[in-house]
Amino acid sequence: MSTLDSQTARAVSVPREVLIVCGGHLAILVLWWMKQYWTARVQFPGPPVKNAWIGNLDQTMMPDIHDKWRRWHRQYGPIYQTWNSLVSRVIYIGDPAIIHAIGSENWDKASSQYEGFRCLSGDALFMPKAHAKWLRQRKSLSPAFGPQVIRMQQATLHKYITDFTHQIATAADQQHSVDLSMLHVLLTLDFVGEIAFGSELRALATGPECRIVQLFQKILPELMKCGLFPLRSKVPIFQATREMHGAIQELRQMAEDAVLAAREADVAEGSKEKPPRQIFEILVRQKEANGAYTFNTKDLVDNYVTFLVAGGDPTAHTLSFAVYEVLRNPKIHARLVHELREALPRLDGIPSAEHISKLPYLNAVIKETLRYNGPGFGTFRTCPRDTEVCGVVLPAKTTLVLWNPQVHRDPQIWGPDADVFDPSRWLEPGFRPLPGSYFPFSHGPRVCLGQGLAMFEISLTLATLFRQFDLSLPAGFEMEFDPAFTLCPKNGLPVFATRRQT
Repeated sequence: MSTLDSQTARAVSVPREVLIVCGGHLAILVLWWMKQYWTARVQFPGPPVKNAWIGNLDQTMMPDIHDKWRRWHRQYGPIYQTWNSLVSRVIYIGDPAIIHAIGSENWDKASSQYEGFRCLSGDALFMPKAHAKWLRQRKSLSPAFGPQVIRMQQATLHKYITDFTHQIATAADQQHSVDLSMLHVLLTLDFVGEIAFGSELRALATGPECRIVQLFQKILPELMKCGLFPLRSKVPIFQATREMHGAIQELRQMAEDAVLAAREADVAEGSKEKPPRQIFEILVRQKEANGAYTFNTKDLVDNYVTFLVAGGDPTAHTLSFAVYEVLRNPKIHARLVHELREALPRLDGIPSAEHISKLPYLNAVIKETLRYNGPGFGTFRTCPRDTEVCGVVLPAKTTLVLWNPQVHRDPQIWGPDADVFDPSRWLEPGFRPLPGSYFPFSHGPRVCLGQGLAMFEISLTLATLFRQFDLSLPAGFEMEFDPAFTLCPKNGLPVFATRRQT
């Protein structure tokens, strides 16, 4: 060995005593972690882990995870856990009392879990943030989703429902089936795209080849996987993840173009003489007392893309699930059509907000759809320290999942007919779900801001559809479900339609 090599070897050598101490500290750390790991395993039951490095990802990343959530809830109890890796644990909360406490007290959202969604929504309202910042943004956004503003969107909704029913009527005249699942997606994209995204997407006019539909197909299935496993988004080794990022960039650019165009219109001469009516206009023009805009461009882009995704995808699938369940149940179908005939004598008209308020059974059908197969799953929360709620100690800095698919079908809550689609349960005298047992739009102060708008769109669409057409499913058709970003029909919703004569 050369003199230089000898000197280098002596320079980098580590005393044996230091190695022993470091090794001891490492061993203690490993033993401590193993104790924490196994203590956690004993604390809450859950599906077995076959590979400690990937936890339960071999099960939770599969297409049947929606069914697994319900099965695990009944098998392991209302509180169970899964693992995303060697050190990342997820605890599913299915006890209504605990859900109500966490939701109403507005526990912090689990930041690490929502990192998987940040590539799409940035710092939008539903993302984790300091309470003061969240409250300030919530108060600024709320006026655009008030009841009066929602009613002002009626003309726009009527326009697109007319286009929607025209396509069904054309298929009826040609005696062809029509995929209502796709039409529902196109309808909701057109409506939300115009009023809350600021763009005429022409989805119904273009059909499935519409660019926005293609973007959604690249974004939504992969986005849910990134939500369950955020590292997937940050280290995009999969082709699907890279395609998702590219589609998101294009979608956000569309939103930015819409914002800039609306801002230019706002400063143009005479633009202020026309009061804003649509949601995106209200938010773009909103100003503080000093005359500065309330929202900067990034704030609006973050929330616009979120409105489009959250307002389009779940609403469309709720419509499809409602139609499917009604058509599978002849008695429910007959009762709904009878109510619509009594309340809506005109065949060719689209109901108004006043009409909808007089359709209790339709409202019950929608509520039951959101219970039975609601498209939204829930919310991720956490707490800074070990916290006891209703006798259960929830561990600090662990992802807590307030998930509704299993809670909405729990026989201990809804009775032995929990797995039966029965809208009449909502019309029973004195019926009221336990707090925390029914939360299709989340629960507590963070309840979905667009809930009223979604219910308005669903109600008018279903009332028009079942009033104007007699619908039927193809013989033997069974819907398959896909838990992508939201629960959606995997094999569409083909129906045959005929125009009603009375």
